[in-house]
Amino acid sequence: MTSISTWSWRVAAVAVVGLILLIAGVATATGSTPSSAPQQSAGPDDAVAVPAPVSPGLAVPNAGVDLTEYIPSEQRPLTAFLGDSITRGMTDTSTGVVGEHSWFYGLLDDTTGSVRLASVTAENGMSTSWMAGQVWSTMYPTPDLLIVHGGTNDVSGEITPPVVTNNLEQIRLATESVGVALAVCTLPPRSEAAADARVLAVNAAIIEWAAQNDVIVLDTGSPLRDSVMGGWISGYTTDGLHPTPEAAKLMSEAAAKTLRQIPLGV
Repeated sequence: MTSISTWSWRVAAVAVVGLILLIAGVATATGSTPSSAPQQSAGPDDAVAVPAPVSPGLAVPNAGVDLTEYIPSEQRPLTAFLGDSITRGMTDTSTGVVGEHSWFYGLLDDTTGSVRLASVTAENGMSTSWMAGQVWSTMYPTPDLLIVHGGTNDVSGEITPPVVTNNLEQIRLATESVGVALAVCTLPPRSEAAADARVLAVNAAIIEWAAQNDVIVLDTGSPLRDSVMGGWISGYTTDGLHPTPEAAKLMSEAAAKTLRQIPLGV
C-alpha cells in the first residue's frame, strides 16, 4: 500500500506543477491579447472646437507643407469663389481684380499662390441660400474647384445650422453633377458672445456635413480666434465682422496648407 506521506508528497507536487502552468498561461495571455481599451488619437487644434484644416477623407497633416514653394500657374486648379462680403472684399467682380481685403487674395499670389482665378461671385450681406441660387452661374465656365465662404450673414440672421448645411448640400449636388470639386470654409469669429456661439455651432455643423460628404474643409476661421477669451484676436477686425488684410492673409495661408496637399487638378 502507498503510505499517506507518499500521497501527500504526490498531491503537493501536482499542485506545484499546476500553479506553474497557471502562471505561464496568464503571462502568455497577457502578452498576446490586444487591449480592449480605446486608443487615444492625436486631438485636433481645438482653438475653435473644430478640426485642424484638412480635407475629410484625406487626413493628411499640415506639418511640413511649404507655402513658399512655387507652383506654376498652369498646374494650379482653376478656382471659382462664391461668398459674401468677406469674399468680395474690395474685389471688382466685373474685372476680376481681387483686393487685399478679400480673404483669398493670398491664394492667387504669383509666386506663393495655390490656385488660378476662374471667377468671383460675391455680394455684401448675402446668405448661403443666395449662394445656392448662384452656384450654376458661378461654375460657368466650368472650373476645377469651387470654394464657398458663406454663413456669416446666416449667423447674423440667427439661421439655424441645419439650414446652412442644407444650402451647402444644394451647392454640393450641383458641383457633383458637373464634376467640380467643392471646398467650404469655416467662419470667422464674432465679437458678441451670443453670435460667436452661433458661429461655433455653424462651424461644427459644416465640418460634420463635409466629413459625411467628402467635401474639402478649409479652416480659415481658426487663425483669427482668441483661444482663451473667444471671439476675434485683437487687431484682426475693425468692425467685428470682416477681417483686416493681415487677418485675410492668415486665412489664405490656412487654406493653402490644405489645398497644397490635394493632388493637382483636384
